Amino acid sequence: MRNRLFAAATALIALIALPAGTADAAPKTPALPAVGNPLSADLVPGTVVTMYSPGTTSGFKCTASHLGGTVAADPNAPGTLSGPVDTLTFGGCTTNIPGFVSVTSLTMDNLPYTLAVSDAPGNPLVLLPTSAGYLQATLVARTLAGNLTCVFRANVLNGNATNNLTQLNLSAQNLTKAAGPSLCFSSIDFSASYGPVTQGAAALVN
Repeated sequence: MRNRLFAAATALIALIALPAGTADAAPKTPALPAVGNPLSADLVPGTVVTMYSPGTTSGFKCTASHLGGTVAADPNAPGTLSGPVDTLTFGGCTTNIPGFVSVTSLTMDNLPYTLAVSDAPGNPLVLLPTSAGYLQATLVARTLAGNLTCVFRANVLNGNATNNLTQLNLSAQNLTKAAGPSLCFSSIDFSASYGPVTQGAAALVN
């Protein structure tokens, strides 16, 4: 049995590997997505995005997130499928940090990113920057001392595809503070799970 791969884009964010059946497999196996097809995903139901100080549960969380992108390359296995992530949005963001009142916005800058998924064991994925040279998250919040902006950056985020290969996971991926006052954490760990991934209006299921 060979693997089939597909891409989707978040949080960010997306691309995953999708197993293909043999010639006499049941027709429920979805077709290999065509180059140029749009793919998208929201958070896995019941989950949230977290951006915590490493090793703690202190920081920020968001109850909504959407990622969207396009299939750019879909080689037959073995191989890596890649495509641009041009949408990665967040909503319903709150904080539990003392002195912080509310979260105004959380945005991912310098889009599009490139997301690639390998059909190697575990279906590892990477989210990479394009022309800007880094991935960047900008958090705007209101505190007892006034408004502040925290900027965090990373060179790459790593994750994997799971749950019948229709779910994309990023767990405790570290971003380092690039700008902001001392109230901003020196770094944050970003975690999010997206799925099910859809190709157009249809969910990609195994």
